[in-house]
Amino acid sequence: MNYTTKVGNPTAHITKNKSRLKIYNGHIIFLENGDNFEFEFHNPTTKPVLARIKINGDYISESGLVINPGQRVFLERFLDTNKKFEFSTYEVEDNDENRSAINFNGDIRIEFYNEQPISTYSNVSGVLNSWTGVNTTGSPYYGNMTFTTSNTGVSTFTTTSNVSYLSNQIETGRIEKGGTSNQSLSNSYSNFSHLVTKYYDFKILPIGNKNKTSEEIRRYCTECGTKVKKNFKFCPSCGNKI
Repeated sequence: MNYTTKVGNPTAHITKNKSRLKIYNGHIIFLENGDNFEFEFHNPTTKPVLARIKINGDYISESGLVINPGQRVFLERFLDTNKKFEFSTYEVEDNDENRSAINFNGDIRIEFYNEQPISTYSNVSGVLNSWTGVNTTGSPYYGNMTFTTSNTGVSTFTTTSNVSYLSNQIETGRIEKGGTSNQSLSNSYSNFSHLVTKYYDFKILPIGNKNKTSEEIRRYCTECGTKVKKNFKFCPSCGNKI
């Protein structure tokens, strides 16, 4: 008898102290000023994948993070420096020019790329702590994480401005470099496609932006993003516990 094993897509979550943060409207997360957070990655596929991170509208590195088959990784630091991810809030004058200027504040995009045996461009990859990995020429790898230098085929996106209207001031927040992280990274090399195979978008807002009217907040599965009803205990799409 033959059995078929269902293989899902790589997943990405935002966590604080390695606990997943509640998501509103499918992509919005609220944090306090000065909060540190992590990225949680999981690769349920049979091949290594590359994760690239974009925050505040820009990639944090020309490289990415290689995640091996079946591996779950919590990343608390920037790839090119040992500084933690920190959410920092501030206020600006409420006008159209400033709203446009802060449009990408708090935006996060996680992009996944499939491994390819032969590549026409160089990559860097890295391994985290005691994890192991294989390096190819051209880019750094941080503990089961790899970095690429090609931006070809990368999608772009826009989101609603990260704002809170407080009289004549707008409260907004950016993801900045925080305190020193003890998370160590090492190098490895692999080749990955330049085409994005899966991506996730998030937006971090100041806690003051949080909508207090629960009826206006739709619930979504934190695993696959499917909209669920308030009384659901499990996602009807993927079976994840709500």
